[in-house]
Amino acid sequence: MRLFIVLDGSSGKSGVHDFDPEEARAIAWFLTGLRHEAIRLTKKYRQLNEHELLLLNGPASQSADPDKLTMIDVIPAAVDVPGEAEGMIFVQEALLLLTPQEQRVVRATILDGFTEREAAKKLGISQPVVHRAKERALKKLRKYFALDKSAGK
Repeated sequence: MRLFIVLDGSSGKSGVHDFDPEEARAIAWFLTGLRHEAIRLTKKYRQLNEHELLLLNGPASQSADPDKLTMIDVIPAAVDVPGEAEGMIFVQEALLLLTPQEQRVVRATILDGFTEREAAKKLGISQPVVHRAKERALKKLRKYFALDKSAGK
């Protein structure tokens, strides 16, 4: 196990933390998967939006007058953006594999960026419990996604 010093200029925090290479690889792998999914969804919705704009720029009626309203002028804007909801599906599906406690720990330590100590205080449990729950959760996710990739090939 190696130690490293963290200097965070924005919060003024610094200190020595344990560095677990396996944990770092798992987190990097998880974040890479999230990033790839976000890129894929961004491309998908960009193409859908371009296609919708082509449809919405058409005339609202069959008249030949070019000054008439287009479909985009007539249809109200959508309140719910489907892209936002679908963007979190990957994360939600991954979290469903975990126990409720593991979900809370992963949200706090990985998605929200809290340290294990801060997450423990926030969740009302001890730091070793947070560490063990995070380890179990990352192991489950690695196992699931490794099997998922091998089945997809």
